[in-house]
Amino acid sequence: MRDQDQVKMEFLLTLNENIVVQRFFNVRGYNPKARVSTDLYEYMYTVKEVLHNYLRMKTVVYMLDNKDAIAYDANVMNTSFTDGPENFHLYVKIGDETICHRIFDGKLYPPKVRYTVDVRPYLKDILSNLTDIFSKYDLNHEYCGIELV
Repeated sequence: MRDQDQVKMEFLLTLNENIVVQRFFNVRGYNPKARVSTDLYEYMYTVKEVLHNYLRMKTVVYMLDNKDAIAYDANVMNTSFTDGPENFHLYVKIGDETICHRIFDGKLYPPKVRYTVDVRPYLKDILSNLTDIFSKYDLNHEYCGIELV
């Protein structure tokens, strides 16, 4: 395939305005209707849930490692050291256009956990699945009986 048959896309995870991970990937045989498919919607929901579970487990490990400090000073678990919200943002983009955007609260987790997120073990699967979704033509475009395309 030629270079023009590929579309360059971006996967981005941020904590407020701070980039946690940013990866570009190419999609061969890009299907523009994939952006409004329930497959993409459900997959991004799954990615969000995987990250939630990862952060929960990391919080459990943090609490077990610091159980004595937490027992003597409950402020160790204080998650609101900053003013305002701290949200994780998941984006899928083509150029400057955002195709999919998910948000979840980062203040649920201790600062030590939310500021040391490492999603590298999940990246290969995430990018592979996104590539598959955006190059697939057999997608579901119906949600609650309403046609999305």
